Amino acid sequence: MAERVLIVEDEADLNTMISDFLVSRGFETASVYDGPAAVRAVFEDPPDIVVLDLNLPGLAGLDVARTIVSQTSIPIVVTTARGEEEDRLAGFLSGADDYLVKPFSLPELALRIQAVLRRTAGTIRNEGQASPGRVLRIGGLRVDPDRREVYVDDRRVSLTALQFDLLYLLSSAPGRVFSRARILEAVQGSRFEGYERTIDVHVKNIRKRIEEDPARPRRLVTVRGVGYRLEDR
Repeated sequence: MAERVLIVEDEADLNTMISDFLVSRGFETASVYDGPAAVRAVFEDPPDIVVLDLNLPGLAGLDVARTIVSQTSIPIVVTTARGEEEDRLAGFLSGADDYLVKPFSLPELALRIQAVLRRTAGTIRNEGQASPGRVLRIGGLRVDPDRREVYVDDRRVSLTALQFDLLYLLSSAPGRVFSRARILEAVQGSRFEGYERTIDVHVKNIRKRIEEDPARPRRLVTVRGVGYRLEDR
């Protein structure tokens, strides 16, 4: 079956343009034009992925993203005219899996959607040593790639698709230090221009879910000047 994309864009012409192009690329689409309608659509008929504009009437796009991420594992690609660093970080902090600044090319949007969907399906470019499908256990942390589930001391925690991929990558080689650039390449692919500071944002969000004290992490630690390591204890 074709993957289903929910397009959340208040500019009707752009919404239609995105929809028509994605349909031509083999996707199914549904369109809404404001924040409240986006939330209803996600829960009434869940899509495979959401393309979300941040500047929406009724409910801000960042709030829509937070609502989706807090209650589902549906990935999100944010589109916005705001391209400053603070805006990008805010988008990723809200749980977005990817970010495109307007004006963007429709072929690139389609490629980014496909990349995020591949990650959601568990086909990341794993740089660690784990065998495909193997459940990883590091102390009280358990990462199941087939179910795409994470447990901390038997408590299930919710992660976005990209956050799961990042944690699975680190879990596949406990004790190994991964640079931000290597993490970005592994979870997003080298075909797109990297934005290494987004890795810091995703790590911060992961720590909120797997650490007893996110301000003093003991599992997912920073190696200053290099990147991150998942402790092997």
